[in-house]
Amino acid sequence: MQLIYNKTRQSKITQEISEIVSAKLAIEQN
Repeated sequence: MQLIYNKTRQSKITQEISEIVSAKLAIEQN
């Protein structure tokens, strides 16, 4: 149970980081 929770949390964090990075790149290119 704990392992599944950790994996879900990890992928959510990874997704948020990639969204932030994408936004940062988009801002820098404008």
